[in-house]
Amino acid sequence: MRRPRSWSTETRIKALLMAAAIGLTSLTVGTALTQGFLERVQEARILFDNTRSAAENLRADRTEVLLQTLAPSWREVSPGQSGEEIKSADGMVRRFSLDRTAILTALVYHQRYVLVVGLIGFLVAVELAVFLAYSLTRPMKILAWGCEQMRSGRWVRLPPLSRSPYELEALHEAFNEMVDNLQQWQDFQKEAARVERLAALGSVAAAVAHEVKNPLASMRIRLDLLRRGISPQDAEHLAVLGSEVDRLNQTVSQLLTYARPGTPLFGPVDPGEILTWTEQMTASSCRAANIRLLREVEADCPSLWGDAQQLKQVLLNLTLNAVSAQPGGGRVILRAFRHRNGIALSVTDEGTGIPAELLERIFDPFFTTRPEGTGLGLSIVHRIVGGHGGTVSVDTSPEGTTFTVILPATSAEQDKER
Repeated sequence: MRRPRSWSTETRIKALLMAAAIGLTSLTVGTALTQGFLERVQEARILFDNTRSAAENLRADRTEVLLQTLAPSWREVSPGQSGEEIKSADGMVRRFSLDRTAILTALVYHQRYVLVVGLIGFLVAVELAVFLAYSLTRPMKILAWGCEQMRSGRWVRLPPLSRSPYELEALHEAFNEMVDNLQQWQDFQKEAARVERLAALGSVAAAVAHEVKNPLASMRIRLDLLRRGISPQDAEHLAVLGSEVDRLNQTVSQLLTYARPGTPLFGPVDPGEILTWTEQMTASSCRAANIRLLREVEADCPSLWGDAQQLKQVLLNLTLNAVSAQPGGGRVILRAFRHRNGIALSVTDEGTGIPAELLERIFDPFFTTRPEGTGLGLSIVHRIVGGHGGTVSVDTSPEGTTFTVILPATSAEQDKER
């Protein structure tokens, strides 16, 4: 059986505050009217007593004007009806009854401004009740919305509160901290799973590469020996075999580099020198692909701390990827500049960008969108940068993609900034 839905907190607060407003307004107005009514009744009785005392000493024809002063609080009744008597000196008797309705009507008319003020106060109290109920329940509604979003698997942060009770602000801050911690924990779990997966792949890659590299080397030697005693026509076939062997050897070398990266030899590295070397090494590839390569080094860009050879491999892999991302030609921009966390090296292309569904997998080994690719270039980049204590990020759109590598500066530069 479905549980009946109870009143919301906002409805309860509105009902409570409106009941308090109605009660307070009714008490104030009722007290004022009751007190005024009793005073007027007392004044009417005093007037009646004074009139009766005065009429006892006057003749009937002289009391008529005096009796008119009793209106409207007193009304004359027939002789057979009950009422209070007034006798004149010559024996005339007239009966009068207290007209409470007339007294109340006159009182309401006299106190009309009080009633209007009470009505305005009631309306203001109702508006305040609605406003207070909204201001008190809005943070709770936002919190409930955030919990619902989290339950649906969407990460959200609650907006900052203003003019809210401290307890609700603390609750919102605690919720945002919980979301941050959960995101960090999820990222940690993803990274741990990725490292475990990469370790297993690395072991397999190392074993396969080791077994394949030696036969490839023997094949390369035999091809070189066969080339000496064959005709030029057959030499062309041997050249094709040689290039394929070299390509396989390069793939195996990449596997070994990924599986067993060398120990970095740290030292100060000039970012401009790395960019210049990368420009020279990729010049022929850029010309063949109709790519214009630009190099931008920030003035007085400090040295970074790392292994020059490994960092050259990082920039080379990123640049070759940028060239292959623009089969129709374009520009590749290499940049080196200061960053709040060290020194940044970036590679920007003008390709069509990376699809959003592939962004989480671009650094996984053996993942590639190119038929001729091995899927190890970005994996090697990620591993080298991580080994240097840096980070690599990607910013992509239909207008192009930028890979940014942030590396620590030299110790002397870090001390200077401090």
